[in-house]
Order: sequence, then C-alpha cells, then structure tokens
Amino acid sequence: MTKKPRTLSNVVNDSEQLGHLARMLRQQQSLLVQIRQLLPAPLQQHCIHARISGARLVLHTDSPVWGTRLRFHAPQILQAARQQAPNLKKLDIRIFLPNNIRPGRKPLGSLPGKTAALVSQLADSIDDKAIRAALKRLSGVSDN
Repeated sequence: MTKKPRTLSNVVNDSEQLGHLARMLRQQQSLLVQIRQLLPAPLQQHCIHARISGARLVLHTDSPVWGTRLRFHAPQILQAARQQAPNLKKLDIRIFLPNNIRPGRKPLGSLPGKTAALVSQLADSIDDKAIRAALKRLSGVSDN
C-alpha cells in the first residue's frame, strides 16, 4: 500500500521552523489588511508589506512618493496597529523597488548650445585656473 502524498500546507505547518514562518507570514498579512483598511483607496495598493519589529511598525511601499503620502497617515496607522502590539513607539517607512527599476546615477548630458557658449565666455573671464578649467569642461570646450 502506497502513502497518499501530503499537501504542501500540511508539510509547512508540521515542520517547526516552517510552521513558525507560516504563522509569522499570516500575522503580517493580517496586519497589512488592517492597515490598508485605514488608508485612502489609491494608497492601499501601494502599501505592500507590514511587519512589527520590536517597538517599530515597518511598512514597505513601492515608491518614495507613496512613502511620503503614507507618512501623513502615521498617527492613525500606529493607533490601529497598537491593538495587535501595544508597545509600538515608531513607524518606519521603507521603499521597496525591484532591482530592474532601481534608480542609478545617470551621466550628465551636455549643455544646450547657447548655455555652453555663455559658460565658456564666463570661464574666459575667470583668473583662477582651476575654476576656469572646470567651467570649460562644463561647457564642453577644451581649455587651451
């Protein structure tokens, strides 16, 4: 007689460590649902994760703009979250961006023609060699 395969949820819940992780995830999901109910409709979908870490409530959002908007609701959020964790003192907002859209430092472009000419003329009137050279580099003209 062969054994019937166990469902993944049974395996997760029977394992001590995996069961603990599953319980923590359910608590975090419940907290997120509770917090989303406090927020206005457009902000609800941008609050993507919630967890309690010591005396801090940590919320994750998907952009700095929504993080700022989320901060406006901090007092109501903390008050509601204290029902689950009465010792909460602070709200931290973290921005989670997928790796493929993380902002990086972009190289500077060249100045428009008239602006470059004005910067070059300004450089010609500067006595300090280092500042003159920097302005020439900025204008895109070599300092001869």
